[in-house]
Amino acid sequence: MSSARRYDASERLRVHLSQFDWSGQTPARRAALEAFLRLSNAHGFTTVTMRMLATELTIKAPSLYAYFPGGRDEIVAESLRWHFSKFGYAILAAVDRTETAAEFWDAMVREHLTRQVTLPESDLWDLLVATDAVVPSLPAGLHDQVDSWVAYYEDMYRAAAIDMGIDADVDEQIRLVLTVVEGARRWCSADTLPNAVARAIQVSHSLLRLPSADSSRVGA
Repeated sequence: MSSARRYDASERLRVHLSQFDWSGQTPARRAALEAFLRLSNAHGFTTVTMRMLATELTIKAPSLYAYFPGGRDEIVAESLRWHFSKFGYAILAAVDRTETAAEFWDAMVREHLTRQVTLPESDLWDLLVATDAVVPSLPAGLHDQVDSWVAYYEDMYRAAAIDMGIDADVDEQIRLVLTVVEGARRWCSADTLPNAVARAIQVSHSLLRLPSADSSRVGA
């Protein structure tokens, strides 16, 4: 059954996310991660120091090392893992409520765009990932994890596209769709979110059915 393809893609992401156990995360650690993302989004990733973060949390800077012995690099890595884990589980919850491939696809676009517009730290994630792809800047080991997250996420789109009857070679179209969604804060706002979601879904279906550049050349 075609739904098995979507299920398998979802389960790969679910299993990957399960390796990060947040059940033992203390409120203090969680507050630090959220504060780091908030400050990075407001002031720039490279400008956030341990002292600035401690001030935001109204604690002394040395106290941060009790929660994060690895210092700033550990906070960077954990904050990005925390952000993507929340994102990933939200996507999985959205697609778990669907039945058809089109519903699965639309749920992914809807959830991603909604979080992109309502959570400013989403732009920070995109910027860090894009920057690291050009000039490696993330803590050691995190680069490979980011690549895995993105690959599992794109696999879910790919599974839905195939189940919708689209040619298997859809990587270019999927990345076009993600570019539209990830740039949502440039063309819509929270006030226009319902209309923006409907428009993004419509555009995503149109882009999905465009021939790739390679296939266009083949027929030339």
